[in-house]
Amino acid sequence: MKYLPIAIKLKNRRVVVVGAGKVAERKISTLLDAGAEVDVVSPKVTGNIKHLAKNGKIRWLPRSIARSDVRNAVIIISATDNRGVNRYVREWGQEFQIPVNVVDNSRISDFISPALLRFKKALIAVYTNGRDPVLSRDLKNYLKENWDDFVSYRNRL
Repeated sequence: MKYLPIAIKLKNRRVVVVGAGKVAERKISTLLDAGAEVDVVSPKVTGNIKHLAKNGKIRWLPRSIARSDVRNAVIIISATDNRGVNRYVREWGQEFQIPVNVVDNSRISDFISPALLRFKKALIAVYTNGRDPVLSRDLKNYLKENWDDFVSYRNRL
């Protein structure tokens, strides 16, 4: 087992997201659902991220990441396609002892994000130790499609 699956309480805790494309957008949404205080550092953002910043849901720093930006974060998510930036973010996380997820590189990540499936009574996390994100997604979708059958079977017991 390469990763220990855990759930972390992020309510009112600072998380830094580096980058602001579609992948970052999905990560930010999940973090907000968990109650995190999200700082996004990126010169450019998607329309949805700009809207979140305008409405005070997140804090957007419209510039390149700096070492001081990650200090005092609980976790850092680097969602850029720039290997150099990801490497710096990883190094700064190590320096400040803050876990880092580089979304497209599990080899240099301290943690990975599982595929999540949400229902009223359950939150299901699926992951493949960082080896096959497509399998995680497909298994999540299979569970989603068959959830009602599972619940009705369970209710008959």
